[in-house]
Amino acid sequence: MELYQLKTFIKIAQTGNLTEAAAQLNTSQPAVSAHLKSLEKDVGFSLFHRSSKGMTITEKGSQLIVEAQNILSSIDKFHYKVNELNENSVEHIRIGLNTEGHILRIAKLIKYISECLPKVELHFMDLKSEDFIRDLTSSKINAGFYYGNIAHPSVNSIKLHSFRMFVVYPNSWDVPENGLSLEYFKDKHWIWTTQNCPFYKQSIDYFLKQDIVPQRIMYVDDESLIGNLVLQEIGCSLLAEPIAMRFAEDNRLKVWKGIDLHIDLHFGYPEDKRSDPVLLEISSIVDRIWKES
Repeated sequence: MELYQLKTFIKIAQTGNLTEAAAQLNTSQPAVSAHLKSLEKDVGFSLFHRSSKGMTITEKGSQLIVEAQNILSSIDKFHYKVNELNENSVEHIRIGLNTEGHILRIAKLIKYISECLPKVELHFMDLKSEDFIRDLTSSKINAGFYYGNIAHPSVNSIKLHSFRMFVVYPNSWDVPENGLSLEYFKDKHWIWTTQNCPFYKQSIDYFLKQDIVPQRIMYVDDESLIGNLVLQEIGCSLLAEPIAMRFAEDNRLKVWKGIDLHIDLHFGYPEDKRSDPVLLEISSIVDRIWKES
């Protein structure tokens, strides 16, 4: 029985699919099948029920999955203790950032990490929320921030904040005498987020409930670029409050706060690393930072 077999066992249980498990483990489906077959041969019974819809863990498998997770957790703790005892060791943690650092309070995070985890070296990487699961499960990042509600068995996450969404539009647009309303914007040109972006579905659903279909003229997946396109009077758009207000400073564009729409900010790391001392402490620090204000 090998550690890689246990990792495969856990990943199949999380995904319920050999192909997805292979993708997240950065290996091939035949390799995943071979790992599972070998593990089942070692234990002497089936760990999953196979069907056209995927893999469902058996009753015996459900009992063993807990032990497998405990074993991998113990390995993580062992490595952490080794690093702790090794004076020259440094643990590199890659954290994905889905928006600007000052909005995510990265300065405070760096300060607290240096105080509480002096042997941890942080590496920050740009991340699109829509790519969070892929980048996390492929180990491109160890943890990260993302918008939206991602319910995925491979992710352990905490909700940090719920941002209001504002409509941003060019300064040159005249405001009607009776004031602004969603009706005013429905015939305007809209700069929209890409279809896999968490903003997209929430925004589209909101507009459809108002019986409005925005005139989408382009799709952009970067908040700063969206703001700059609005500045160039290409059209209007939706932005999370802190980004919208940054662009509204010095009257560079206008903001309408009349839309009842929010987007949640989360911090997440792998579910199978739930007991990892370093990631657990970093997650706790991030949570504490956001609860301070």
